[in-house]
Amino acid sequence: MPQQTMQLVEKNTSIKEEIARVFFAVWPDTAVQRRLDDLATQLENSCGGRKVRAENIHLTLLFLGDVKDSRLDALCQIASEVEGDGLQAFDFVVDEVRNWKHNHITYAGLSKTPQELLNLVFALQRKLSTAGFLFDLQAYVPHITLVRKAKFPIPSIGPGIDLPDGMQPVIWSVGEWVLVKSGQANGRSGYTPIGRWSLA
Repeated sequence: MPQQTMQLVEKNTSIKEEIARVFFAVWPDTAVQRRLDDLATQLENSCGGRKVRAENIHLTLLFLGDVKDSRLDALCQIASEVEGDGLQAFDFVVDEVRNWKHNHITYAGLSKTPQELLNLVFALQRKLSTAGFLFDLQAYVPHITLVRKAKFPIPSIGPGIDLPDGMQPVIWSVGEWVLVKSGQANGRSGYTPIGRWSLA
């Protein structure tokens, strides 16, 4: 009987490990953030829905989803290994607006994806896969979500066609990437950087 009591106590005092929802991404500088926020405002006005707040605008490199807190250090170590590979900094041009009808998202995209961006994504994929991390294996499509729950999908806008209200393509310079944790605070979604790594 005493042995059974001890087992019950052990079960009741066990602590469930915390889970973090994380992804690797690049964040814009202030000037690019302002340009994309202006575009998001115009798209929100034309297609309804809810625009992404300026401070949350980003380009996802690799989404991992739910990861145990105990494995976050391993993620940071992998990112440091990728940083040590000496991958080059790069620019890309945001010159498209597209819709995903299945999830009612309007996003900005790239008509040309620089090889340096793909090199960074592929390096992360290889090392994370080797370390046993799970992630979406679908082909990488660079996109910047600007409006969620869009009610009126707009015609797709691409290179050679003016962006809304004559906006010009946005040049985004990338010199670092981040590991970010997503969460809710006061009913609003937000992101907390866990680590930052530089490109050569």
